[in-house]
Amino acid sequence: ASGATINVDAGEITAMLADESLGRLTIADQAITVNSAATISVDTANLLEATTTGVVTASITTTETVSELNTLTGTNGAYTIVVASGDATSTTAAQLNTLNGKTTVAVDLTNVTALAGSSLSDLETLASAINANEFSNDSGLTTIAVTDTTIDATTLASTIDSYDAIGGTTDMTLASGATINVDAGEITEMLTDESAGRLTIVDQVITVNGATTVD
Repeated sequence: ASGATINVDAGEITAMLADESLGRLTIADQAITVNSAATISVDTANLLEATTTGVVTASITTTETVSELNTLTGTNGAYTIVVASGDATSTTAAQLNTLNGKTTVAVDLTNVTALAGSSLSDLETLASAINANEFSNDSGLTTIAVTDTTIDATTLASTIDSYDAIGGTTDMTLASGATINVDAGEITEMLTDESAGRLTIVDQVITVNGATTVD
């Protein structure tokens, strides 16, 4: 029946798809739910997506890399996804934003402890998604690498505050030689973030807009 739900064990998928390809079974808009007791690969999920316009519900193998996860072809699949421990520190905000669009279920960030080089724009998008509960177990971030070469101090401060609210103190590291444009009235907050371990400033160029004191 149109819109019916097919409940299938992971071990039965190959046989079901073989029946479909041989004309013994027609799948069009049926929802496919894979028994959550087992996981399926990204490739298998894509085969199911290609078979039906209905929602595919499944748990994805937890060893799949983020790069592989982002090859999921569907955009409305109800996939349970856990970012693998192998991607704990190498995943960018942009990659997670893309992954977020691959499933209607909150992506599990249990294993993620750092974000690799990311723009402030992508970081803000990710923070908004985390605050909207589109990710779960997201409080483990301790370090975030920012790739912008020209940085607005207001945007930087806002991003720091967003991630501190998510998981406590998170150290923002900046691209070597980047320029920080800061208003005179923002200097105190920027230096406070630096002394509190929320921001690392090493060889960045600091350009102050407006008058400041010598002291």
